[in-house]
Amino acid sequence: MDDDRRELANRLFAAATAMLEDAAAVAAAGQSPRLSTAQLVESGGRLKVAAQAVTVLAEAAAIVADPDIVGRQSPRKRRR
Repeated sequence: MDDDRRELANRLFAAATAMLEDAAAVAAAGQSPRLSTAQLVESGGRLKVAAQAVTVLAEAAAIVADPDIVGRQSPRKRRR
């Protein structure tokens, strides 16, 4: 893997780490018995959004790091 792809993969993992840390804080706060039902619903929504964002970053990192994808073009680009 070239240096640019490696750096991009590392940055994607760093972004995912930050998002997971934020999600962990939301999940920990959601454990409070003092939260209202509305607050629990809102926290659940925030946690879901964070999980979806981390999934996207994980998929992107896997694609960037995949040696079989290097130099591959999408079908749309090949038709031009």
